[in-house]
Amino acid sequence: MKRVAVSVQNDYLERMSKTRPINAVAELVWNSLDADADLVKVKLVENDMGGLEKLTVSDNGNGLEYALAEQAFGSLGGSLKRAEQKSRRKKRFLHGRQGKGRFSAFALGQTVEWNSKFKANGACSKFSVLGKRDSLGTFEIDDCESASSTKPGMSVVVSDFDRNFPSLLGDGAVQTLTEQFALYLAQYRDVVIEYDGKVLDPFSIVQHSADYPYTIARKDAPGDIHVVLTVVEWKVETERIMYFCDAEGLTLKQISPGRVHAPGFWFTAYLKSAYFRELEQNGTIDLDELNPDLGNVVEVARVRLRDHFRKRAAETAVNVVEEWKKAKVYPYEAEPRNILEQTERQVFDVVALNLNSYSPEFEKSDPDTKKLVLKLLKTVLGTNPPELQQILASVIDLPDDKQKDLAELLSKTTLQAVINAAKVVTSRLDFLKGIEHLIFDPEMKERLLERKQLHRILAAEPWIFGEHYHIAVDDESLTNLLKKHLELSKREVDVYEPVLREGGREGIVDLMLSKIVPLPRGDEREHLVIELKRPSQKIDAEVAQQIKSYAMAVVGDERFKNTKTRWVFWAISNDLTAEVREEASQRDRPEGILFQSKTGDVTVWVKTWAEVLQECEGRMNFYRRQLEYTASQASGLAHLRATYEKYLPDAAKASSTTGST
Repeated sequence: MKRVAVSVQNDYLERMSKTRPINAVAELVWNSLDADADLVKVKLVENDMGGLEKLTVSDNGNGLEYALAEQAFGSLGGSLKRAEQKSRRKKRFLHGRQGKGRFSAFALGQTVEWNSKFKANGACSKFSVLGKRDSLGTFEIDDCESASSTKPGMSVVVSDFDRNFPSLLGDGAVQTLTEQFALYLAQYRDVVIEYDGKVLDPFSIVQHSADYPYTIARKDAPGDIHVVLTVVEWKVETERIMYFCDAEGLTLKQISPGRVHAPGFWFTAYLKSAYFRELEQNGTIDLDELNPDLGNVVEVARVRLRDHFRKRAAETAVNVVEEWKKAKVYPYEAEPRNILEQTERQVFDVVALNLNSYSPEFEKSDPDTKKLVLKLLKTVLGTNPPELQQILASVIDLPDDKQKDLAELLSKTTLQAVINAAKVVTSRLDFLKGIEHLIFDPEMKERLLERKQLHRILAAEPWIFGEHYHIAVDDESLTNLLKKHLELSKREVDVYEPVLREGGREGIVDLMLSKIVPLPRGDEREHLVIELKRPSQKIDAEVAQQIKSYAMAVVGDERFKNTKTRWVFWAISNDLTAEVREEASQRDRPEGILFQSKTGDVTVWVKTWAEVLQECEGRMNFYRRQLEYTASQASGLAHLRATYEKYLPDAAKASSTTGST
């Protein structure tokens, strides 16, 4: 036996091993296909509790030759496939050329064993390679010995799971893998991939597909980027994903397709281009926010996607309306006589088709019921939204006393105002659940950036710190904070000299929120200055000193005084160091206070996100009970994607589940 080690930093290997569980399985399958396997089987073994105990990926490919094992497992970025475009025997296009795929297996289990059988000089031999997560980058290669079987191949066994992965069990995993390998399986029809006894068969569940080629001129480099957008519509429900693929359709990365209005359609978008292989090879495929060329490629794809589904919706509409006409349930008989009637007919068709798409009960109902509903919809269309049937049913099903309450309420306000109020509450409950997931989920909190992501989201939601607050300063200097304070206090003072912290530094304030505090003696203003830290960074002595230095700058600068203003400073993160926790736990003051001026006008706090969110949820709890609405992690993430997609980590954009699911 011999031991080999990868000569790169361990934290780099750890980042590569932190991927979504289903993507880790996909990487192992890709390795099998790159080794000329025609048959790849993924087998799951569950324990008595229904959790995952072992996962095996086996194939009938070439196996790994013993003479190449040390090179294959002892280098990174120097993959044996890097200089090749196609596999050795079958001449199929290769997916992996970076030598990274083997490390993704450690996202699943702590122990990974590769068992290789290969042919050399007419004989078949075998050996094993063992790797463990706690010594990531070091592999033990067993001695080679003769094999009784004459068939080569590789099996990878992953075990010692420290978490359960329900996302790998069930039809959802089969569908996700089917989407990832759909283009490959379409190109190589002799390949069979089996997952937990089920063969991946994209052809049986494809509803429709279309290709849209386009070209983007590079901004910072010569030449053009040639792209083909392939849209695949599925017969089964699935998550909407956009894949970056190389020119041959081998998937390299997944992102969210963004907002695409396509009711009734489940789809996957594939962007095929040699450009993505180029980005993957130079390690910049994940830097989409910093690459204007890549941004243009994605934006054009999203525009083409929207155009595609507008056309598909129109095609579907024609077919459905024709069926209604044949069944004699369509409420219009003669052709429209003028442009007004034609417009009315088009609006009716759109609304009725939405009803048909969103209401399975309507689609399955008998002709008489359809005829009645469509006639009613035609009559009241001018004053009712597309969800007419649902709204009418909800009102009709109300008890008599609740119908009277609704009538009395509508005599005092408008239905739109009632809907808006309820929408604000449900959106805030969803936001709290979504931000809680970003901050506390082990994978998300490691990827969540302070200034580019968390800061930008919270700047738009100041109510989370208190309903009376409004945003006054966002990511500006202490000097600009003074100017805003003077402006709000209606004091005309010229600011010639900057506001400096101790040591002559100026400092940048993350957020300043302001509110008017009504008092018997007059209005007093309160400013809340917040210093945000990414969830993975504890509030330590350096952060505590930073927030106190902001307060000292206010205490020591004459221009902040004599304005009936209270100043409150918060430093927020997931946790505190023991030193800071001790400093913020004094007998003579409330828990969490680091500093308080003699007059009580300036107070410095350290807070955890658990405390902030718990206080906010407490304020929202009454409204949640009255609305009978409970936000879930899925609804929270959906709200964040719809509202703040560009500020989310890729893991939150791509899926409603994370690597820990």
